[in-house]
Amino acid sequence: MPDAMPAETGRWFLAEGIDDLPAHVRLAGAFLPRPLPSMVRLQPQTYRILAEAEQAIGRLDEAAARLPNRAGLVRLAQLRDVHGSGELGGVFAALRELLLADLPGSAGEPAVDLNLARHLRANDEAVTWVRAGGSLNLALLSQLGAIIDGSLDSLGFIDGEDVSEVSWRTWPGRLGGPEPHDAYLLTVPPGAELQTSGMQWSAWVDSGCEAPLLARVGLGHYQLSVLSPVAHAGHLSRLYITLALIREGALRDPLLPVSEWLSRHRDEYRDRILDMVHKGDLDGFLVFFASGIAALCHGQLRFIERAERISEEHLGKLGKRMDGIVRVTRDLAATPLTTNLQISRRNGITVQQAAALTKQLVRLGVIRGMNGRNHPQVFTVPEVMSLFELSYPTPPDGDDDVFE
Repeated sequence: MPDAMPAETGRWFLAEGIDDLPAHVRLAGAFLPRPLPSMVRLQPQTYRILAEAEQAIGRLDEAAARLPNRAGLVRLAQLRDVHGSGELGGVFAALRELLLADLPGSAGEPAVDLNLARHLRANDEAVTWVRAGGSLNLALLSQLGAIIDGSLDSLGFIDGEDVSEVSWRTWPGRLGGPEPHDAYLLTVPPGAELQTSGMQWSAWVDSGCEAPLLARVGLGHYQLSVLSPVAHAGHLSRLYITLALIREGALRDPLLPVSEWLSRHRDEYRDRILDMVHKGDLDGFLVFFASGIAALCHGQLRFIERAERISEEHLGKLGKRMDGIVRVTRDLAATPLTTNLQISRRNGITVQQAAALTKQLVRLGVIRGMNGRNHPQVFTVPEVMSLFELSYPTPPDGDDDVFE
């Protein structure tokens, strides 16, 4: 083991089984982090930043309730999260293509990588499971990885108390981009050490830790990332953040596109991971982590405020307001694209009634039919679409004139 690598952060193994690695990564070897602690001590400034980020989560969760279509806001956050996860894994798609792929009643199939659609399905299954009180452990993550692979359609029975319940990684693992030459860290080789450490992680998640909420979530994410115990661990370690916040009651819904933020800050994220590995810089990592969560919350709060303004402008176009069209118009506040079928399902009306309302909304200029024969039944809400696409990342408050 190189002298520069302090033993107190973990153990190192010879790098084997991966070609085309950067020389310094191969020289360092594969890393096994120490088990997570039951108690952490942090600098006073770190506690302050963690507390401010947790308060931002609370404000976001409350503000999201103001939108009549909270579910629409949630779905946009999930789509942005999957989009960011695809970027981190080398799979690229336009946000509009993801919206179309997720839309009911859309004629024509957009060219979206099937893997991204499976990521969405896995996210949906995971949120439903955790919200219902299900365990957050490696057995769950293993099945979610199988959904992303396409070998499972939905979650089955999950126990997780036995090593055999987990489909452990059997290949060399690494952190970085999609190709070996992008690697910046090798993870512990498959085998007994990986399985023991993975089960320790599951036990730690269940037993808790004497630390602020976001410190616990950040530590759990770090350990899961660096172990990479199951397939698709990169995406699942980011999804873990949302699932842990829901399980702890900090969020009711997946409102944070964590992968999107990390994709935008991937270089600093890499540096913070490596500082944890080589120096044990817990405060630096948690400040970065909490600052990212707070930035996401503030961005989502700005989105909600602007969506509310757009909704009021749309309602002002209606003139004589009837309950049906008002309800549908409010529902469009966080809906860049829609169909008659989606409107029907969300508002409890027939497709024929929805079609009659969309004709009125097109005439009033609230929505617009998409051009092209591939999507004859798809409508766009232009102002919301602009807001959605410009919110990647969300523009600062000074850019409000963009939406005038």
